[in-house]
Amino acid sequence: MLWFYLFILSIGVGGFFALLVAIARTPVLANLFPEKYFYHGLVGHVDSALIVGLYAFLIFLWHRIFKKEEKIYEVSLSFLGFLLIFFSALTGQGKALWNNYVPTIIHPVFFMGLVLFFSGVFVTALRFLSKAIRSLYLGNALESILGISVINSILLPVSLLVSYAVVDKSLKEYGFFENLFWFPGHIHQFVNACLLIAIWILLYKEKVFNLRFLNYLLVVFPITLFLAQFYVEPKSELGLDLTKMAYAVGIGLPTIAYGVMLLVNSLKVWDFERSVIKLSILIYFFGAFMGYMGVGMDLRVPAHYHTVIASILVGIMALTLLLLKEFGFINDVPRLIKFIPFFYGFGMLLFVSGLFWAGLFGTPRKMPGTDYITNAKVYLFMAIMGLGSILSVIGGASFVLYVLKSILWRKKDEKTRGRTKEA
Repeated sequence: MLWFYLFILSIGVGGFFALLVAIARTPVLANLFPEKYFYHGLVGHVDSALIVGLYAFLIFLWHRIFKKEEKIYEVSLSFLGFLLIFFSALTGQGKALWNNYVPTIIHPVFFMGLVLFFSGVFVTALRFLSKAIRSLYLGNALESILGISVINSILLPVSLLVSYAVVDKSLKEYGFFENLFWFPGHIHQFVNACLLIAIWILLYKEKVFNLRFLNYLLVVFPITLFLAQFYVEPKSELGLDLTKMAYAVGIGLPTIAYGVMLLVNSLKVWDFERSVIKLSILIYFFGAFMGYMGVGMDLRVPAHYHTVIASILVGIMALTLLLLKEFGFINDVPRLIKFIPFFYGFGMLLFVSGLFWAGLFGTPRKMPGTDYITNAKVYLFMAIMGLGSILSVIGGASFVLYVLKSILWRKKDEKTRGRTKEA
């Protein structure tokens, strides 16, 4: 449960930073936001919610499915790392960079946080390695997918060390960290793909056909990217072609195949779980469509990856609500609360639609303020983005608050009952 608690805390923090970033890009409201702090908020949002949060939930699933006890030293390493990352972003420490995959703050506190967090991930993954390897040829679809995520989670920190050893140290700040995290960051996306498929399977609740051959793509391509680091410049033409191929084939084929299979199988059932599966898969397909279209260095890039992340978070929300009931924190999930994943999903669809259409007009990414708005259409699309971001943040905040209330009130009730019995 400790990893589960870290997940709740980190996505709550990530949502807080997301609101700050959204305000910085929304017409009228942007004037209220200190421009200099925009990039620290961006780093805090991405690293808290999309790295720490998703990884914490994934590791929680490892313990649950592979039935191993949590080790306090493992989660403590990652928890302390997260606190340092949060502190450096919140207080505006150092210089914040908007590089891809692991947005960076150039400050010792941030780097120490990053090292501690991934150290906790690495030592935890090592403990699951034997089961992960066995699940590749003996496990069911869920075990196979989670086993691959374990292997990739061992590969990721090692890849980062190799990348640091071979990256050109003469590059300027942004170029250095962009190259440093390029190949390891792509490996991390394979971990996220495994998490997405695992969530779909868990929500489906019935036996799922194991697409074993396609599963192997999710580990073969990360190994290929890892080996490429020794010979290929990350942002060279060959490096870019390798990573594009990895996404299109290594991630695209397994996720789309599982998505189509589970979507078709869920069409006739409209209960809570199957409805969330449909929503998550459709959001993901929208993002995949944008990815296969090809995007430039404009707002279509965040539109693409935010749909992928939203598809994961919609599923995690639903799964978490069901887990609260299973763990005894609530007696049942209220009907209104079941609406939260759909409210969040609708908000994210507005958000990414606004980003995508504004990007078609060349609107730049990762830029605060509204000076880039040159016509009424872009203004409208950015306003839609702002509305969607507010709705999604409300949905995300409602989810986090409900989960915290359910957990804390249960703990409070247990203490009260204990005192009553003693009296």
